[in-house]
Amino acid sequence: MDNFVFLGNDNISKLFLEKIIVKKKPLFIITGEDRLARRGRKPTESPLIEIAKKFSIKVLKTENPNEEEFLENIKKNGKIDFFLVFSFGFILKKEFLSIPQRMSVNIHPSFLPYYRGPAPINRTIINGEKKSGITFFKMDESIDGGDIIYQESFELSPYIDSIELKNIMVQKAVNIFLEFNWSENFKIYKQDERFATYAKKIRKKELFLDLSLDNKRLANKINGLAEYGLKCRIGKYNVKIRKAIPHKNMVKNGIVEINDLKELIIGCENGSISVLKIQPEGRNIMDIKSFINGYRVKNGEKVCVESLE
Repeated sequence: MDNFVFLGNDNISKLFLEKIIVKKKPLFIITGEDRLARRGRKPTESPLIEIAKKFSIKVLKTENPNEEEFLENIKKNGKIDFFLVFSFGFILKKEFLSIPQRMSVNIHPSFLPYYRGPAPINRTIINGEKKSGITFFKMDESIDGGDIIYQESFELSPYIDSIELKNIMVQKAVNIFLEFNWSENFKIYKQDERFATYAKKIRKKELFLDLSLDNKRLANKINGLAEYGLKCRIGKYNVKIRKAIPHKNMVKNGIVEINDLKELIIGCENGSISVLKIQPEGRNIMDIKSFINGYRVKNGEKVCVESLE
């Protein structure tokens, strides 16, 4: 892809750009304005700024990419064949999308038309899907409804988490982008609207351990929200559970069992889960044996959620 501008605004777009930039360097980057971080309220740059500085790439920052002044600014920067968009986070209007001489291309981490919207990776895992995919499509003013350029499906390993799947998605996107012949007049085709589904945004109220779920659904939810973690209290410790699988032991709902294998098992509705990764409050993510040994968690500890909500 020659003469392309890259648009992104988070860590998945950063991971992608890091992997392609040695072979395919964008003319410039468009990303969001600095944001105030939650703690300390200090301005935080887009993750793409680090790459732009390293490779001496011009950056255009925006709070409103559809603003007329910003559109004129883009046009002043020379001939553009493509916009390449990956997790930019803005709704783009026709005037913006029509700037490139060929088209605006979006990379979406699902097998469209399934899981359109802002959280496809998370919702795919939460819903217990066995397959997913990556899609390159021509952007229009709809939400992920544009004509498909290329897509690839693949099987998901059991109880994959959202961080692992994100890395797989990025690598598949990189391979497709670098191997596809962007110079030819490739065919595109419409999505089948009969199969369209929507991956709604993750809400704060979802980020708590829900012991009313059965063990498979609970493990899927934990793994689908792995980059956030699900909050709960185990004994006297506030933690976030980051990865889990169903367990065969029947444990009382809301109670912890530590077995001889140093597994931390939590009872839920109709079964139990084995916690594989956990993050104590104010600490880094750790494996479960390190948590059991370091925090001296005991059999019979209670798991509480209500006090954290």
